[in-house]
Amino acid sequence: MQNMRDKGQELLQWSESFFRTDMTYLAKGGFWLSLSQGVAMLSGFLISIAFANLFSKESFGTYKFIISMAGVIGVFSLTEIGTSVTQAVARDFGGSLRQGFRINLKWSIGILLSGLVLSAYYYLNGNTLLSLSFLLAAILSPITGSASLYANYILGKKDFKRNSFYAIIRNAAPALALILTLVLTRSLPAIIIVYFFSGTIVTLFLYHRTLRAYAHENNKEDPGLSSYSKHLSAMEVIGNVSGYLDKILIFHYLGAAPLAIYAFAIAPVEQLQGGKKILSTLILPKLSGRSYEELQKSAPRKALFLTFYALLLAVVWILLAPYFYRFLYPQYLDSVFYSQIYALTLLAISGTIFDYMLVAHKKKKELYLHRTIIPIVKIAFFVILLPLFGLMGLIVTHVIMRSFSSLLLYYFVKHPFKNQTNA
Repeated sequence: MQNMRDKGQELLQWSESFFRTDMTYLAKGGFWLSLSQGVAMLSGFLISIAFANLFSKESFGTYKFIISMAGVIGVFSLTEIGTSVTQAVARDFGGSLRQGFRINLKWSIGILLSGLVLSAYYYLNGNTLLSLSFLLAAILSPITGSASLYANYILGKKDFKRNSFYAIIRNAAPALALILTLVLTRSLPAIIIVYFFSGTIVTLFLYHRTLRAYAHENNKEDPGLSSYSKHLSAMEVIGNVSGYLDKILIFHYLGAAPLAIYAFAIAPVEQLQGGKKILSTLILPKLSGRSYEELQKSAPRKALFLTFYALLLAVVWILLAPYFYRFLYPQYLDSVFYSQIYALTLLAISGTIFDYMLVAHKKKKELYLHRTIIPIVKIAFFVILLPLFGLMGLIVTHVIMRSFSSLLLYYFVKHPFKNQTNA
């Protein structure tokens, strides 16, 4: 076993000269993150099978609409405070978890108010299901979002093993609760209640476990945590809305069943993009510690390797998708062609490196421009192409905009604005 480890270490060291990357760091952290991501993908996969075979298209479409609306009202908070917490921990601010929880809960008042308004609106219009759903979102989402910062704190510590185990619990426990509920009852209200409560309970449990695990850390708080979080969150407001708007538009203009077809078309491809989450988690601490000029030279080469990997993944999915749906999602064969086209969005994964370069070095002007231009153009395409081409209009919009997003990020990385500070 020792000989195998030595050989593996030699291989990693050799690959570092080829990829010009700390492959030992990526292998160590990537193993644990891949393990947790694998469990997350498996949990999502099992849930999707349960929904596809135990739930009607109309009920599932309504469920996706509720989750999407809950995501939209979620923009009335510091949605990007997690990134600031990770950076603060990496700079030895040990009290940033409690600080982040407190700040995020305070700035989640918008979620509470908007959720209550939506709940009252649907109650007055006689829709008790949607009224109950948005009442739960208003009360529980701020707590869940604030407690979930435990994961960002652990990542700032580069404790990938602990993060992996906690992520497995966070994904598997609510998934199991939802699947059991689906097996026992096909009631949509029951599904919504279990969805919100299971997520909150599990996240609070892991938050307190993290506080106990790092009780010996210093209590220093980052004086710049709130300020940078506000900047990052403000940049993401339009982007977060555009991320859910397609589903909301489909529900209102085409109905619940088409939304279900659309959701099942994009879900498998989004699961395949799990590697992007692992990559972003690993590279943010590394990018923060290297000079911007050095990264400008090395990042394009690494992005090219990612593009080749994504191309292979897209081709494999396009070939396998018909068999995948026929065997596992027989009710959703209408989703196959949409999913094959949507697989082309995988090619934009290389933009992750450029995006996190700008975040790590606090290039605020570039980030504001990118995170304003892309979602505004995307929303315009949604509004224009949905009436003209239906679901395919939205699928094509995603392919075009993700590619354009990566190209714009590359441009900003190579041509940053002058006279910026990293403060």
